[in-house]
Amino acid sequence: MSGPGSDGPDQRPELPIDPDVDPDEDARHHRTGGPFDQPPVRSRWPRLRWRLLAAVFVGGCLGGFARYGLTVVWPAAAGEFPWATFAVNNGGALLLAVLLVLVTDVLPPTTYVRPLLGTGFCGALTTFSAVTVTSDQLVVGGDTATGVLYLAASMTSGLACAAFGLVLGRSIAANRRDARAAGRPKGPEGTSAEPTSMRAGNL
Repeated sequence: MSGPGSDGPDQRPELPIDPDVDPDEDARHHRTGGPFDQPPVRSRWPRLRWRLLAAVFVGGCLGGFARYGLTVVWPAAAGEFPWATFAVNNGGALLLAVLLVLVTDVLPPTTYVRPLLGTGFCGALTTFSAVTVTSDQLVVGGDTATGVLYLAASMTSGLACAAFGLVLGRSIAANRRDARAAGRPKGPEGTSAEPTSMRAGNL
């Protein structure tokens, strides 16, 4: 099919490539000949990438130990507000939001940062599933007000921390871009001059 004013077959823009995706897996989702000429060949068994699994394992161990240590130092008695779990959930939401922005906008392409710190560390540090269990236990034990407050506060503050983390991460990324633009040599009319290698690559 040809669109109006086009010189040939409809060319769809390629989607951005996730640096965490296996190159072989990514190639199965992009066309090599005609539009979607061959259906993807899928294996019966999932392909495991042992280095990614190791990164998730190490990050999960660190995050789990951090949460366990905080709950030991800051325990909650029966019927009390579980401040330790509340703190790790909000801290993990904030950290994960900042991390995602830094990985996509600031850091160079990487494969192991998100599995290590995002899936592994933040995934083990936070325990939003325990929020529902603890809230139920508080309500059943007669501390209805504390249970409802804990559930509502965890949901509200978790979303707020994630939103603040996105804003903070974008602010860091913007400051990095401004710093790089300020350090770039100026052209004849006051504009930032591109390096010779970049200009040559655009020709």
